[in-house]
Amino acid sequence: MGSRGADALDPGWSAAHAGARSLVRRRAKPTIMFESWRGSYADSPRAVSEVLGQRARRVWVGADAAAFPDDVRTVRRHSPAYFAHLYGSRALVANDIITKHLVKGPRLFYVQAWHGTPLKLLGHDERSPAYGVEEHVRRMDRDVAKWDALISSSPDCTALLRSAFRYDGEVWETGYPRNDVLRSAGAPSIRTRVRDALGLREDDFVLLHAPTWRDDQRDDTGGFAPAVGIRTQGLRDVGRRIVVLDRQHHNVRRARVAGDGVIDVSRHPEVAELYLAADALVTDYSSAVFDFVVTGKPVLFFVPDLAAYEEVRGFYFDYHEWAPGPVVTGQDELAAAVEQLVVRGVSASDQTRYDQFVARWCPCEDGHAGDRVVERLCSVLDC
Repeated sequence: MGSRGADALDPGWSAAHAGARSLVRRRAKPTIMFESWRGSYADSPRAVSEVLGQRARRVWVGADAAAFPDDVRTVRRHSPAYFAHLYGSRALVANDIITKHLVKGPRLFYVQAWHGTPLKLLGHDERSPAYGVEEHVRRMDRDVAKWDALISSSPDCTALLRSAFRYDGEVWETGYPRNDVLRSAGAPSIRTRVRDALGLREDDFVLLHAPTWRDDQRDDTGGFAPAVGIRTQGLRDVGRRIVVLDRQHHNVRRARVAGDGVIDVSRHPEVAELYLAADALVTDYSSAVFDFVVTGKPVLFFVPDLAAYEEVRGFYFDYHEWAPGPVVTGQDELAAAVEQLVVRGVSASDQTRYDQFVARWCPCEDGHAGDRVVERLCSVLDC
């Protein structure tokens, strides 16, 4: 293995999929194309690619070849080679709508891995046309029409995704492959590596702040504005240093300016690694919560604009009944909730709600979702 993509190929990730790679068989290899976040080596497509290993020729969409492992080919997005592979590959695995998916080869099997269980209204269920939903839905419908299979994490998730996409095709309720690493034997080594790289001490209590974007809030460049940050000055002395990892949504162009006790991790390539590095999650309306709870670590909900967000975007659930942890609206409330968590841990009532949440939304997240996806995919492609 060369130096290219060395950080991405942490042994912990490899350990998550070592069993599946032992099943390599000698036969003609199909070409499978992968696209994640329009050019990143991340998320469920990454996990599926690593399980497949040498069972297929893997072509990745990405402008920076150095960010990918040596044993895959990369093509630049929307280049002639990109469209050629959309037409000529045997399969496509993506985690988001492909906006210029204008062609589909006659043998192409398109697996949409999506990027999380929805909390906020999505697609056809959205109700804010003033913020560009109608144009987005047109692009979405064009792509959905090409899907051959959709990955889901649970029966309830399947129902939401069918509604949002108006999709009546095949669904693979395998769990999300991107979460396999959270349950892998290599998870502790990833936690140590990432915390060391960020300059964190072993006894630091680390909050990962991972909010979503606001449809109606723009910065002076026209991009989505960052969500309200955590005011670290309000966090009380609890005998441990509290550090905030600030992770803005990828739709937000500008990262928040890091300050005392805050580290900007918005451009860290793999959010699952941050889940492992953190001791608790602070979020708002992001689907990150459905993934983070696979770690078993606690979640706090900081929602200073809950009423406004519900008016603009809306939810699939009553927010307070849905949330598997304390819901706070102000900085002082948040500081008190953090103190409670660090000093006394999770309350019995919150733990009960948390366990019920995991049972409902994460029944398949056992560390082997990628294996199940590859088994289904190879049954189609005979690989």
